[in-house]
Amino acid sequence: MNLVTENANKDLTSQVVKKDKPNESTTLNRFRETIKDVLEEITTLEVNTIIVRRISIDRYDARTFYEDLLQKLAYETEEGLQDVKRSLIERNTELKQKGSAISPLELERYNRDLETYRLAERKFNERKNSDNPIEIQQFEREQSCFKDLSNKVLKLDIPKDERGRIITDAPMIRYFRTLWEFEQMVLNGEQVYAQTKFQLDGDLTNRFNDDLFAPARSKIEPKVAQLILDIHQKALINAEGQWTRLIETCVNLIKDLIPYRIQ
Repeated sequence: MNLVTENANKDLTSQVVKKDKPNESTTLNRFRETIKDVLEEITTLEVNTIIVRRISIDRYDARTFYEDLLQKLAYETEEGLQDVKRSLIERNTELKQKGSAISPLELERYNRDLETYRLAERKFNERKNSDNPIEIQQFEREQSCFKDLSNKVLKLDIPKDERGRIITDAPMIRYFRTLWEFEQMVLNGEQVYAQTKFQLDGDLTNRFNDDLFAPARSKIEPKVAQLILDIHQKALINAEGQWTRLIETCVNLIKDLIPYRIQ
């Protein structure tokens, strides 16, 4: 189950904290505002039923996901490799200008980064020019995935500490989790066979892979197809109940913490 935030692309650093009223603690005020933010952002329930070859043991961490994504965008995409190449050429020019003044550490770092680039470029070209149709399909799917993630992440104004590490807050953790799950699905070659989206305003959208309804050309047996549909239906019922209880909990907390006033 994915709780998708409709307005997660807003500035992740923005936090509205109202001035405390007399006899009101800062902790209580911030907690109240956090509950309101969560309720505003949980606008869509999304349930996916996916067939996987293996279950990944990787655990989600917002900071690790962001750092790993930057590394992949730099060394596993054509645009990223071109940027790295330009940077290495500039560094090479600077080192030549220094001449004998180059420190051993500078030279070591440059040679290490150059070797990393060469290995990444060779691997990228081998995958891009593979004769295996399945590998080509996976490669193209990954490139499309990285492009989507780049558009969604690199334009964000992400706060960082003095060491350059991102500062994780609740909205960013929730937003990055959705992107991480999407990346995991693509990189592991997983396929969504059933998807249901339920909007807070009542709109309901169902999407099903046509292999479930075309036994003549599909590798999925009718009994297995029906099992997938049954599992998806049960998952939807459970997820909708959990989503509803979460919203009700948030609403009740706000009612208890914020006195109702008739304007």
